[in-house]
Amino acid sequence: MNMMLNTPLRADSAPTEIDIREPALRAWIEALPLMDYAHSCEQVTNALHHINCHQIDVKARIKAVTLLSDRVDKLHDIVPRSFDSDSLPLSEKKLESKQRPQQLLAECAISHKIIINDLVADKELLAKHKQALFFSIVKALHYMSLELIERFLIYRTPEEGTWQDIHKLYTISEQMGVLDIAISGSAAQGEASTSINELYKKILLLSLADLSRLMMGEAESVYKQLTEWSRLTSLSHPDEAFREGVVVDLGIDAPANHIFSEKSLKFHNGRVFDISRLLTYMDEQIEVLAEEGQKGCNMLSVRARQAMYIRLRRTWGARGERGAVREPIKTPMKLISGLHDCHRVLSGDASFNPEYDELHHDFDLKKLETGPLDNLSLVPEDDSPWVREEIEARAASNTKGNRISQFDDKTKGDAWEKIYSRKMAEIGRQQRESAPLTATDCIQVDISPGGMAIVCDRDQINVSLAVGNVVTVAVNHEDGRWEAGIVRWLVMLSNNDIRCGVQILSGRAVTIATKGLKGVGENGEYFRAIMIPAEEGYSASVIVPAAVYSHNTILSVVVEGEVKYLALKTLLNNSASYNQFSFEEVDRPALGMNRKAKTRS
Repeated sequence: MNMMLNTPLRADSAPTEIDIREPALRAWIEALPLMDYAHSCEQVTNALHHINCHQIDVKARIKAVTLLSDRVDKLHDIVPRSFDSDSLPLSEKKLESKQRPQQLLAECAISHKIIINDLVADKELLAKHKQALFFSIVKALHYMSLELIERFLIYRTPEEGTWQDIHKLYTISEQMGVLDIAISGSAAQGEASTSINELYKKILLLSLADLSRLMMGEAESVYKQLTEWSRLTSLSHPDEAFREGVVVDLGIDAPANHIFSEKSLKFHNGRVFDISRLLTYMDEQIEVLAEEGQKGCNMLSVRARQAMYIRLRRTWGARGERGAVREPIKTPMKLISGLHDCHRVLSGDASFNPEYDELHHDFDLKKLETGPLDNLSLVPEDDSPWVREEIEARAASNTKGNRISQFDDKTKGDAWEKIYSRKMAEIGRQQRESAPLTATDCIQVDISPGGMAIVCDRDQINVSLAVGNVVTVAVNHEDGRWEAGIVRWLVMLSNNDIRCGVQILSGRAVTIATKGLKGVGENGEYFRAIMIPAEEGYSASVIVPAAVYSHNTILSVVVEGEVKYLALKTLLNNSASYNQFSFEEVDRPALGMNRKAKTRS
């Protein structure tokens, strides 16, 4: 096995753009303004790249790279994280900001890989600098793993040769007998792993996780927990009886993977990665979080962590073959993202007046129970002035009590003021509340019974694609037929276009309005939501905004002008933007005097 790591070709000349002598380099580093992250990052990246492309004495290179590594560690501690939760595609400015730390970490890893190559190739040098070799192996693995995280945060796959180099670093450490030596001193800066072996297993877990399915920003959260989790795993040589499990082949450029085979398997240099104890631990943690969620404590954070653990557990556990074949296709599509806008397009962008619909329904029930309001009336009951005035008064009262937004400091105007009093006021409110509904043009590139893959052009930065987003899609030539779905995974392609997988939930989704009556979320306002009808063995469900309701919440639901009452049951799916619950229809709950809005005396 060739032990040489992937590094750039070096010119025969020495560096000319930077003085690498220790006093001069230290002074140059200290003069960099840490407060100007972008400038300092660019300067250090350029310095590392220049050094990496020229010939330097190994001892001088070790000193220079050690000094620059210290500054890289400080810069990584202050990486701007303002774009971590942004949906894709990214604007040019945001993409540049996200690529900056990737380039810095990549160049620093290359610096240490060059040192390793030079020492491994010369036995005399290696004998003099064994500690430096150990230091550079730790640092190279550390910076390569951090670069992976930065790439995964924008759903970009690793560069070619990345996994091959990581495996080679493990192999070199194994051959030198330093796998389990405790990492200490300056080598441990920024890395909590206890040995190269633990650090390598941490990276294997990262490679085994399908990070394209994580929510925005979750990759970094996962990485911070991998040190503890890696201790629940082990590496060993496969025996002749091995047929199924997680394997990493140290001789190829590929991550750890699940293997299922009826025949004997051959590897260039295989290791069985036993994660059974970790899977048991994850099952226990998911159960604990489920219990906490049922109690309603820290609902949003608990649900988010539980959902992340479930996705990791599913990926880390044994995976079967794909149930349905994806067929390639190339069809223009329209896409709308986000629960609010999906509700709008599915409803034909109809006016959203659930309070008014609910109160009309209340009056209809009252007439059924007590008879006509006035048997002698010569005008239709719905046009009775006193009925209309009472509906409007109660609707306005409900609106003022619940649907209150932040006030504009200049005008002191409220975006929700008395929205049901006159038709013109309603039109004005809609214009202020919602921008024009615009669908994004995409290309459907494959299809299966359960979903499809879509590619969105990098220039369409307003499309707002994110794992866990509710979306609606329509084939261009099928006007008016929208299907509701969920974005399940994302990948940023080499040209910065975005490819995503959409799970189709239904082509018959119904728009509804939901308000909590009892339980978590009670006494709130009406929210836009979507009802997914029962079909093909799946029970009906509702998609509601995240963290508003919980298990056993009873909802008032306005659907097609009718009011129903639902009790939320099992949490089927959730993300940062939505929760999907199964439900059962119940009778109208008795809520006492607080149920009715005050009317004018």
